[in-house]
Amino acid sequence: MRKLMNEFLLVFLIVLCFHGANAQNKTISGVVSDEKGRPVLGATVKVKGGTSGSITDENGMFRLSVKPGDTVVFTSVGYKSTEAAAADNLQVQMQTLTQELTEVVVTSLGVKKQKRSLGYAVGGLKNEDINKDKVVNLGSALSGRVAGVNVTTPATGVGGSTRVVIRGNTSASGNNQPLYVIDGIPVDNSGFKSPGSSTDMGDGMSSLNPDDIATMSVMKGSSASALYGYRGSNGVILITTKKGTASKGLGVEFSSGVSLDMVQNDLEWQYQYGQGSRGQKFTDLATLRGDYVLAWGPKFDGLPTLSIDGEMHDYVARPNQIQKFYQTGFTNSNTIAFSGGSEKANFRFSIGNVYNDGITPENTYKRNNYALSLSAKPNDKISIEASGQYIREDGNNRPLIGGGFGNVNKAMNFLSNSIDILWMSDPVVDENGNEYPYTQGWGGINNPYFVTQYFKNFDSKNRFILSAATTYNISEDFYAKVKIGEDYTGFDATRIEPTGAVDGPNGRFDNLINTRSEYNLEGILGYKKTFGDFDVNAFVGANRQHNYYKETSSGGSNFIIPYQYFYANTKDNQKTTIFESNTEVNSVYFSGDVGYKNFLFLSLTGRNDWFSTLSTSNNHIFYPSVSSSFVVSEVVKLPEFWSYSKLRAAIGNVGGAAPEPYALSLTYRPIGDGFNGLPITEVEQGTIPNPALKPYNVQTIEFGTENTFFNNRLNLDFTWYSKTTTNDIANASLSTTSGYANTKINVGEISNKGIELQIGGIPIKKENFKWDVNYNLSYNISKVVKVSDELNSQILTNLGGVGGIYLEEGQPFGIIKAYEPLKDAKGNLVLTNDGYMQKGELVHAGDGVAPYRMGLTNDFTYKNWRLSTLIDAQLGGDIFSDTNFLSVRYGLQAMTLQGREGGINVSGVDNAGNPINKNISAFDYWRSSFKDANSNVFVYSSDFVKLRSVSLEYKFDKEKLSKFGIEGLSLALVAHNLWVIYKDTPNIDPESNSNSGNAQGYEQSTLPRTKSVGINLNIKF
Repeated sequence: MRKLMNEFLLVFLIVLCFHGANAQNKTISGVVSDEKGRPVLGATVKVKGGTSGSITDENGMFRLSVKPGDTVVFTSVGYKSTEAAAADNLQVQMQTLTQELTEVVVTSLGVKKQKRSLGYAVGGLKNEDINKDKVVNLGSALSGRVAGVNVTTPATGVGGSTRVVIRGNTSASGNNQPLYVIDGIPVDNSGFKSPGSSTDMGDGMSSLNPDDIATMSVMKGSSASALYGYRGSNGVILITTKKGTASKGLGVEFSSGVSLDMVQNDLEWQYQYGQGSRGQKFTDLATLRGDYVLAWGPKFDGLPTLSIDGEMHDYVARPNQIQKFYQTGFTNSNTIAFSGGSEKANFRFSIGNVYNDGITPENTYKRNNYALSLSAKPNDKISIEASGQYIREDGNNRPLIGGGFGNVNKAMNFLSNSIDILWMSDPVVDENGNEYPYTQGWGGINNPYFVTQYFKNFDSKNRFILSAATTYNISEDFYAKVKIGEDYTGFDATRIEPTGAVDGPNGRFDNLINTRSEYNLEGILGYKKTFGDFDVNAFVGANRQHNYYKETSSGGSNFIIPYQYFYANTKDNQKTTIFESNTEVNSVYFSGDVGYKNFLFLSLTGRNDWFSTLSTSNNHIFYPSVSSSFVVSEVVKLPEFWSYSKLRAAIGNVGGAAPEPYALSLTYRPIGDGFNGLPITEVEQGTIPNPALKPYNVQTIEFGTENTFFNNRLNLDFTWYSKTTTNDIANASLSTTSGYANTKINVGEISNKGIELQIGGIPIKKENFKWDVNYNLSYNISKVVKVSDELNSQILTNLGGVGGIYLEEGQPFGIIKAYEPLKDAKGNLVLTNDGYMQKGELVHAGDGVAPYRMGLTNDFTYKNWRLSTLIDAQLGGDIFSDTNFLSVRYGLQAMTLQGREGGINVSGVDNAGNPINKNISAFDYWRSSFKDANSNVFVYSSDFVKLRSVSLEYKFDKEKLSKFGIEGLSLALVAHNLWVIYKDTPNIDPESNSNSGNAQGYEQSTLPRTKSVGINLNIKF
């Protein structure tokens, strides 16, 4: 018994000691921040003299197992090492050493990382940069500010689309624009179709409110975007919206901007000869109105002459009609935001609106934005984030672009040089309500006043962007995260061509309704831990993406009851089509980052996508990447002036342009009313489905370096990259005996190689004065390696029969081809018997995509004043100008002055080689001989240098404002497109591309250039 008692006591003492030993250990938590209270991501937290360690998360939070009396050591690159006694709810503040070492950027899937650890180039903008110029379309904010990013804004008015291309065009079949991700949720940025005409209805980015954006990160290469798999081929732009913060009371912030858009006239026509034909004035009204655009009359003599309104007016030049018709545009944008909360929970709610009166009469655009952000951290284990946006857009009478019916820009560009546009303003309609026949519909041109008052187009969009995420800290090392999000848009657009137009008098009605939505569900399991000198951060995840699209289009012509505009009132060419699709992509992925002593980093990622639109036998693709960075300055002793140096390298594969729904099998459509009550169908498409079709592949290799000098007064970032697209989707021609025209195959190849350079510095830094300057340069040379097995050339768009934008093997992406005159082997012009030139070969006349882009920003701060400027440039590209081409035909171009007196002598040979020498009138030479056979002459250099923006801001003294309960107040004068420093395109703006698609380098009757001035107010309570 005694022995049993002794054994019992021994066991009891052992258990007691074990329990006591465990009672010595406990888990503490805390937050690590910098001097400004911002969380420090990735700080190493270790017990001094022990092995236990942890890493802070994106909120600066950590959890660590300690014993009583332990000392905790906090280290992070760029901060002074800090020690603190172990205690729960530790609040540790670390002192910054250098700015570039602590910079944190948002990367794929919303993961925040220290920039020094990245093995690939990342660009970006902060809210201050985005809203410095108060842009309406968020995509425009990137223009000239990020190396490697090419921003093109078609001249289509406020609320229109913006084309953003990163490191060159990737594909002939894709749209070549990046994926946009808002708060971790992919969103749709595709453009909206216009019913029955070429009208820019905007894109996904045109609906966002820049005042709600905190940061934009540009993920350029395949390694940066590999975790987005098949959607990462064109890069990714990660957008982080503003969140609430802990504060005392309710925070209120209000911003407002007003600007005026003033029309600039780039037209420099000849003003020596006026309206008429073959050197003679028009003497009867019908002929005059039929050929009213012609400026082939005699020299101006100032005598009363019959004109377009049927009245006698002095025969004199009347320039600058552009300013008479177009109006000064007006834009007003406002945002009010409320925020507040505590460390446990906070919120931000904002309301924004934009109203614009366009430069075209009767054109308006409205946008209302509502955004809500919620964050909660009830304990150390759980954090919750949720956000939602509702956007309503309304466009009214958006301007038509291109050469179509009802384009007022075409009417104004080619208004004969002796006509005053005000003569056409009254009357606009005749006694029957029909268009007054000033023009008789010549060339599809209508009276611009009739178009703006009676042609109608209107559209509306309702968009919801919703997301929610929950993170659960399973332990010190493991965490789990679930995220769900949806982007939904409902779009409804109508276009009406009215009864009584001189061109198309019976009218037409078109309507387009579409619904698009994307739903994503994502789950991630992550792990992060410190093992001595090694930091490990890894996660695995899965995502389900579901897309739904439905489109209903209807249209008809010839209104049964005139002036009553609805679909059921049309009797000819009635057609209604409905398209509906559901697609899914399921994905799994992983990411693993290892850091050694905070100077050597390695990152591996992989993603596998399964597609519902691919054949089940070939429906998944794997996309890997590897990147590494080496902070040289942590290992090698550099000269004292050299503050920081880093090398980086990366290689990755991504995909793009997944096959459209139902592209792998035949689809059918009904024919007529059927037979005996049974439906009869026919094959709908002329393309044979290819079940082996898959997304194309893009591989990017890049090397780069980041450096700072003179204690951060000078910085340099350089990147070289090579991007290759393989298996691009191309059309393969088939024999017509097959019943089909072609099939789609994976065969195309495109190469992009280039460099990116960013240099910034602070040349002057005094107590009251500071000068910041940043310069970026990008050069991208593209090459179409292969079009298809059968073709070495593919047309992207036709230039009205006188050329086109092409993909051609061995040439840059999107070359401009146009005609040069036919010549014989000796170089003689081959003329017709009348002495007219003939079309020769289509030649490579220019490159539609400029290889060089540059931007230069300057910020001068003096006490409470700040002056900011942006100059950007484009070099090496070309543009075909339809405006200049047609102006030769109409006698407006200055070159048509040659031969007006005495004709033009031409010499050459006929088709048989016999010599021809003739004198041709200027009218025949320029209209019938020169223009079509020399279309290459109308390809101009699209080079430009522009003073893009200027802002002068004054920030009022905070101490004085605090007496009134105001935390901050600033007032700024802003201006856009103030000065075209250099251009080489006569009569047009070199940026006046007619679309935001792949066929760049084509101008056709777009809106005139504008410069804007305005004032911005920001106030915070």
